[in-house]
Amino acid sequence: MINLVKSFATDDGGAVTVDWVVLTSGVVGLGLAVMAVASGGVEDLSVEVAEALADISLVSGQVVEVAFHDFSDGDAAGWLGGRVMDMGGQLGELLVLGPGETAGFTLEVPSGTAEAAMVFDLVAGDSLDNSTRWGTDTATVLINGVPVAIATSARGSQMTFDIPQVDGTMVEATVTVDPGQLGGSGRWYDAVAEVTVTVDQPVGPIDVQLHSGANQNIRDEFWGVDNFNASVTGG
Repeated sequence: MINLVKSFATDDGGAVTVDWVVLTSGVVGLGLAVMAVASGGVEDLSVEVAEALADISLVSGQVVEVAFHDFSDGDAAGWLGGRVMDMGGQLGELLVLGPGETAGFTLEVPSGTAEAAMVFDLVAGDSLDNSTRWGTDTATVLINGVPVAIATSARGSQMTFDIPQVDGTMVEATVTVDPGQLGGSGRWYDAVAEVTVTVDQPVGPIDVQLHSGANQNIRDEFWGVDNFNASVTGG
């Protein structure tokens, strides 16, 4: 009997399982605690930004920058969808969209705004297609859910744009970097165009979105956003 008790006391069978359960529970608990603290702070910050912009009243001709994102150090605060990735080469860090993904940003508009302008680099990466055989991998820019520009690019060739006529919205697109191996996989050419979207007499927040019509994973092809700048002009 004494030997049985000693054997039980010194037996460490199952100790790893017990330790793992305890450690896992601790990590999960810590994660929930961090989420509870951080989520409240992020929500409070977004409310403060909205309130600060709402308190601004622009005078005629005054131009104010209200948002800028170059996605350096993985910072995509305020964006929903996509992911910040370092695509290497000249591209560096940008917000990348995989097949069928949509990324969006809500622009708060101060009172007295006569015009809001959003300027950003649209990046066409790697083996995007535009052919009868392989289909067309488009990128669609939407303002408040309405398409205002549709871009296509065939494996790094210069981008082309279809720009629907939408009342109160003007879009300009200019290729700023000649096609070349700018980053990504390095197997295909990439292209960059600067897109400018102007909204006249905006009422309320502006939802800016980019939808990727690519049909292969990011290792093969992608659309991306970089150097997003938004400004408003008083009326």
